[in-house]
Amino acid sequence: MKGSNLKPFRLSRRAVLRGAGGVAIGLPFLEAMRPFGMRRSQAAANTPPKRFIVFFSPDGNIRENWTPTGTETSFTLSRILAPLAENQQSVVVLDGVENQVGGYSAHPGDDHMKGMGTMLTGIGLLPGNTQGGAGDPAGLAGGISVDQQIASSIGAGTKFRSLELGVQSGSAGTVWGYTAYAGANQPLPPDDNPASVWNRVFSAFGGVDPALLRQQAERKSVLDAVMQSYTKLNPRLGALDKAKLDEHLGNIRDLETRLTATGTSGGACMKPTMPATIDYKANANFPAVGQLQMDLLVMAMACDLTRVGTIQWEQSVGDVRFTWVDPTITRGHHDMSHDGDSVTATLELLTKINTWYAQQFNYLLNSLKNAKEADGSSMLDNTLLIWCNELSRGNVHSHDHMPFVLAGGAGGALRTGRFLSYSKSVPHNNLLVSCMNMMGVSGTTFGDPAFCTGPLANL
Repeated sequence: MKGSNLKPFRLSRRAVLRGAGGVAIGLPFLEAMRPFGMRRSQAAANTPPKRFIVFFSPDGNIRENWTPTGTETSFTLSRILAPLAENQQSVVVLDGVENQVGGYSAHPGDDHMKGMGTMLTGIGLLPGNTQGGAGDPAGLAGGISVDQQIASSIGAGTKFRSLELGVQSGSAGTVWGYTAYAGANQPLPPDDNPASVWNRVFSAFGGVDPALLRQQAERKSVLDAVMQSYTKLNPRLGALDKAKLDEHLGNIRDLETRLTATGTSGGACMKPTMPATIDYKANANFPAVGQLQMDLLVMAMACDLTRVGTIQWEQSVGDVRFTWVDPTITRGHHDMSHDGDSVTATLELLTKINTWYAQQFNYLLNSLKNAKEADGSSMLDNTLLIWCNELSRGNVHSHDHMPFVLAGGAGGALRTGRFLSYSKSVPHNNLLVSCMNMMGVSGTTFGDPAFCTGPLANL
């Protein structure tokens, strides 16, 4: 610029905002961190990245209360999916997609195990020593999951190639507890603890630094401690970097307030060796933990710390008691899902549980919709989400008519506001190929090619 005395300015990718007492906050990736010759133009910098999110809920569904009615573009959402009404034009509901590899009887494992291990991998389980309720003992999944295939393409330039978050998802190392796999027999365990996620992703909450622990113990904000550093840095940044950093710090302030809130037993509490956390194992805290995990994932993506993530609610055969959905629920989710169709009272409660999960999915969609990109679009416009389950119906352990919902624009790659009903069952591996393709990853097959015929038609 004519008359400008500004010198070229570059930040290290490891740069942080530092404050008194050793407190530090990591920065999102900024244009000022790129080498001078590699900096993008304002137009290029404003082009949002694509992102991919897996949302998992277990134990099957109630198809008669899940399936929409109507045509491809003029349809009425079912009772279970009704919470998505405000975002109906941002979703694609699928019916008639079958997890054929999960239903293949020659593979080891019971139906829950096979459904879980093949859900994102499209390939049968390995032999192993875990005995399910039926079938031969089995091990873990036999191949990479589609989220990781996508992450290998779009996640290489971010701090975290992917994030795996859970809500009471643990399963002692068995196939029931994993959605994501880096490869055969290489599960990526979901982190159930929001405080752990916070420390790992949005550090400088180092966990062992006495200054940081003291700061949290005294209920002081780490943001307040670094404001002087922020004030010095801010004038040296471009408009895009300023906006990104301000949003980053605003999101940290919101999460910091919630994570350090005091509460009664079973709510948020302080642990002496780490920042304040919530009792993420308590049944009553299931909704609050899930919401925190979704917020953390959206925040991580907004800061471009990752572009691929999974939210795993429960595990396959999860037995959370959904007392907040209906106070008459006294049994675990998996146990209830085994009741026959003649037990209409249980079908009603399972319908309510799955409706609650639709509400959580809608919360995630709204969080992405409300987060604006540099070009004025929303994060939802540039994200592809897939809501999946390891079973179709719990009491018969079926894998046909799987309850898949896609959402988000995937940067223009997904035509939304549609209900696609496939009259002839198609393998869900085809859906995985389409997810891969919509995220810019080429290929015509995924998982076991014996159960894949190419991308899903009309998607």
